[in-house]
Amino acid sequence: MFKFSLEAVLKHRQIREENAARALAEVTERLQQVNDNFNRLKTLREGELLASQATLEKGVPVAEMELFRFREIKLMHEVDAAGRLVEATTKERVIKEEELLTCVKDRRLLERVREHHSLAYKQENEKLELRALDEIAVIRAARLKK
Repeated sequence: MFKFSLEAVLKHRQIREENAARALAEVTERLQQVNDNFNRLKTLREGELLASQATLEKGVPVAEMELFRFREIKLMHEVDAAGRLVEATTKERVIKEEELLTCVKDRRLLERVREHHSLAYKQENEKLELRALDEIAVIRAARLKK
């Protein structure tokens, strides 16, 4: 029976690959949430800009205009922060993808080594079997000659 000496290492690499895939899924989900929040803030900011322009055209008191400006500035800061968070999360996702690809390559390499060892084991067994059959044939032939 064939036993691969690095089976424990292969299982460890499979577990690493599963963990990397899980981490990538988590980052992808977080990226989706961050993108949704970023888009929501951009839409809100655009709505505030349109509202402030409309009120400016109506002629509102200066105090109200200052409130609109403060809200616009606050939203601009929030949009900028959300944009930076999107960029950071995107970079993190790229890193997680690379980690997953590395884990997959490592596992596949070890599986190829296992297949190579298995093939060599089968070939060696076939040679031993043929030798045993040759010996049996020689012994049988020697008995028949007597």
